[in-house]
Amino acid sequence: MSRRWILLVLGLALSLRLGYCLFVFAPLLEKKGEELGWVVDGRFAVDPYDSIARNVLAGKGYVDETGRRNLERLPLYTYFLVLTYKVFGSGLWKVQVLQSLLDTMSCFLIFRVGLKIFRDQTVALLAAALYAVYFKMIVTVARPETETLYVFLLLAFLLIFVGSFAKTGLAFLSGIALGLVTLVKPITLLFPLVAAGLYLFRARVRRGKRILLFISGFLVTIFPQLMHNYLAEARVFYSSGGGKMLYMGAVIDYSRNFREEESRLIREINSRYSFSNSLEDDNTLRKMAVRSILKDPLAFLKRIAVRVYLFWTYPDYSTPMMALKTILILLFNGLLLALAAFGFYLSRNRRLLYEPFLGLFLYVYSVYVITYSYSRYSLPLFPILFMFSSYGVVHLVKTSGSLRQKLIPGKGE
Repeated sequence: MSRRWILLVLGLALSLRLGYCLFVFAPLLEKKGEELGWVVDGRFAVDPYDSIARNVLAGKGYVDETGRRNLERLPLYTYFLVLTYKVFGSGLWKVQVLQSLLDTMSCFLIFRVGLKIFRDQTVALLAAALYAVYFKMIVTVARPETETLYVFLLLAFLLIFVGSFAKTGLAFLSGIALGLVTLVKPITLLFPLVAAGLYLFRARVRRGKRILLFISGFLVTIFPQLMHNYLAEARVFYSSGGGKMLYMGAVIDYSRNFREEESRLIREINSRYSFSNSLEDDNTLRKMAVRSILKDPLAFLKRIAVRVYLFWTYPDYSTPMMALKTILILLFNGLLLALAAFGFYLSRNRRLLYEPFLGLFLYVYSVYVITYSYSRYSLPLFPILFMFSSYGVVHLVKTSGSLRQKLIPGKGE
């Protein structure tokens, strides 16, 4: 029965994603692409992964549309696009099909992880179904951006990482999996420190060996990127762009319209610095950010408080319809967070292995709140929220059913 249900959920996930790309995104791109900001100067406007991939295939090297080497964008998603274009040919629809398939596999991984942690098919199926119909992930597969691959690799990492608490040998493979995640986005670069703490706190035996294996697997995976950057710049660094993020988070004026203020800052930085391509410029922005924070730490703390909220929505109150959309998203995310918190509480009381999920959630959330928050950055955390909120919902339903049986004579007989 569970096999039939998960196949239905996966079919629904794939159908919704392909349907959106074909029947919603494609007509909008053709008719209102420029108006919506999806097309700029006749070019599909996305993060520069697409242009870098095309330049790599053309033999121009790892350069973006400016013709300069891009030090900000990490290579794994770029080479996912390179492989796609090389094997299947160029064309946005081909990327959309592959990303729809990949995101459907993420849906299956949510089911597998949920089953492993909660040992309850209903919880695992509900979490997978929530992800299958989650509109933001459906929308994301239509563009050549990192989230689809990132979420898939993050879930694969969590599945292996959880298994490593029972089988020491999986710790090395888990470190490799996290390394692959970090080759898509650098946000998890310091997560091995959290993983080491989780092994010390929760693993029963061979804690030191698990930590050593995990960190070894992680370093083996990211070492080529470090060596590549050293050979190119004669210094060890992982990627640029962190200074820009910290600078924007330190100086942005949240009293203004968020969209307009963010665009103004980006234009200002672009006019003075080459933050995607110059490590020196990125370091300069980082130093400016630190000076700004030290000059007025209270103002920076206030910005952090705003980012706690901004992480979960892109605020737009320009029209009544956009204001309603913003409020509805906030209400949905607030309810999901409350149910997930209840699920974590139940997991703690029942001694389930919830710590890896809570640790990853708090780590990612904290880094973005301290530096710079944007609602798109919260997407990879929704599988965790769906799993633990599903656990809370199923518990509430079962509890209410048991309560009705006790209160209503003859119920269930």
